[in-house]
Amino acid sequence: MLIESRTIVGASAALAIVGAALWGSSLMMTPPSQTGQVEVTQVQEKSWSVEIKDMSFQPAAPDTQKTAAVTR
Repeated sequence: MLIESRTIVGASAALAIVGAALWGSSLMMTPPSQTGQVEVTQVQEKSWSVEIKDMSFQPAAPDTQKTAAVTR
């Protein structure tokens, strides 16, 4: 597929026009006049975690191929 230079120039010009329009509209907007306040508090929750141990691990047979992901 052949992409001509005028296609690239046209696409970049369209992107530049859209970017300039967004930039110009953001300059015209005024910041909100109201100020807010945020309060952060820590909630005391009861939590628990589970630890799983494989107690039935058996060594691999000598002819088993090991990969980099298995380091046993």
